[in-house]
Amino acid sequence: MTKQKEIYFIYNAKGGKWNYIVDTVHKYVSPSTYECSLCQITYDLKMKKAWKDFVEKTPHKFYFLHSEELSDHGLEKYENQLPICLEKNSKEFQIIIDKETMDTFKNEFDLINNLNKLL
Repeated sequence: MTKQKEIYFIYNAKGGKWNYIVDTVHKYVSPSTYECSLCQITYDLKMKKAWKDFVEKTPHKFYFLHSEELSDHGLEKYENQLPICLEKNSKEFQIIIDKETMDTFKNEFDLINNLNKLL
């Protein structure tokens, strides 16, 4: 049996409805200048189905944070490394997917495949 892990995904975007609208427009109007590859590969107008299914069926606990929530979790040191995926081990965080790797994913399936190998 797989041990349940705590996995944190941190978007390079701010949360809230207004920011969601601005980000959605930005992704479609100028995708090459949009700075959150995690947002691009996991969301259209809503969470992509394959990603949503994966998140709901995983045995692990996934947490999704926005850039303004870093200080709430003591993660300020990652501010210039977003988007990022971290694993929490006791009280420490370890990078499991860095920004450079996240930026190479073409779609949610690349992310899912990578996570299946890592977790």
